[in-house]
Amino acid sequence: MHRLLAAAPLALVLSLPAAAQEARPQWRLDLEAGASFVARNDVRIPSRGGTEFDLAALQGSPVSPLVRAGVEWDPWQRHGFRLLYQYLRSEGTGALPSATAFAGRNFAPGEGTTGTYRFDTWRATYRYTLVDTAGFRLRVGATLLLRDAEIRLRQGGVTARDSDIGVVPLLHASFDWRFAPAWTLRGEIDALAASQGRAIDLGLRVARDLSPGWEASAGWRMLDGGVGNDSVRNFARFHGLTAGVAYRF
Repeated sequence: MHRLLAAAPLALVLSLPAAAQEARPQWRLDLEAGASFVARNDVRIPSRGGTEFDLAALQGSPVSPLVRAGVEWDPWQRHGFRLLYQYLRSEGTGALPSATAFAGRNFAPGEGTTGTYRFDTWRATYRYTLVDTAGFRLRVGATLLLRDAEIRLRQGGVTARDSDIGVVPLLHASFDWRFAPAWTLRGEIDALAASQGRAIDLGLRVARDLSPGWEASAGWRMLDGGVGNDSVRNFARFHGLTAGVAYRF
């Protein structure tokens, strides 16, 4: 009997993490939207025989929409999953500085030319929690990214386009730091680099609790990457300013 009484406090302590875990929301819906700014977009298609040109300069460095929508599920204390869609567009009209061969068509210099850049992605991420305290959580994992990309030029009646659909594996890391009551700093990165190219998607947001379950956020994002092989050379960098809302349950 004495042994049972002595063990009771220990059993109570050991049960607290499980109770805390049950109280933590398992689901999170996240919507983020804002404006993206082109910092770089160098294109040469095909790599052999094509003309390299600055798509951002042709477009006039436009401000473009950036939208992200995701759902997170954390069914266990250290294991979680996320599905995410990201929409990115860039379009503008200008003049090419020289004769340009692109995707099998020829474009004249000095004439009105519309350039369109599209980079939509769908992502599935697995995350493992390395650190989990009352004020800080660090997670690492892997992301499988499906890209649907297109570059298009239109000049008068001449149109040429290069599109690509592919799957890319990326490494993932993210953190949540509750630096003040009701305030959280969130950071995340999906990235990988190889000899032929790289992909970096980096984000930093400040979030404010609005009510139980709801939060609003504002942040900065950078999308940088590209590929250089025998058929395509394209390296681009976008910066984005966004605002968002999320619901946890």
